[in-house]
Amino acid sequence: MSFAYDSTGVSGALVIRTQLQSIADVVVDSSKFDTKRKVGLIVEGESVLSLAENAFVEALQKRNYTSVLSTGTALEQTLHIMILGINTKVRKIDANLSERSICTTLEARTVTGAEREVHSLGTFYRESKDTAETFLPIQLSSVQKDEETGVLQRLLTPFIVLGGAIIVVYLLFTVRN
Repeated sequence: MSFAYDSTGVSGALVIRTQLQSIADVVVDSSKFDTKRKVGLIVEGESVLSLAENAFVEALQKRNYTSVLSTGTALEQTLHIMILGINTKVRKIDANLSERSICTTLEARTVTGAEREVHSLGTFYRESKDTAETFLPIQLSSVQKDEETGVLQRLLTPFIVLGGAIIVVYLLFTVRN
């Protein structure tokens, strides 16, 4: 868990990538695969699949594993990752500050041997919080002029439509006679 109580200017994607790399390092260290054999990598979930795949491929390569993305063929050792959720929440602290919280949760398991023995490595969670200065919306003079025009249009439009309808009804009856 990391807390940065100042405005860091770090994008959400970069924070998520850092969290995934941290989890990938722990997962690969606890997987205890044979470095002489290829490791199949399966990543599933609803979001950031490529970020997660890259984080796990990098973690495997750092430890001299040869990784193969899932191709449908069964390897003797496979790392299966399920992304459970990546949530970003922004909460206003006061008039000038907002707090951003980014949470990443995933489950990992290994499948090894010809018998396809499954070992759960557990659920992994990372949370990062930081604060940022709240920016007030900028109002330009051209925006204010557009708003004034919009108000005039909103007030005059019903009268114009009603007047047009009255003229059409009047002409209909006078031409008919």
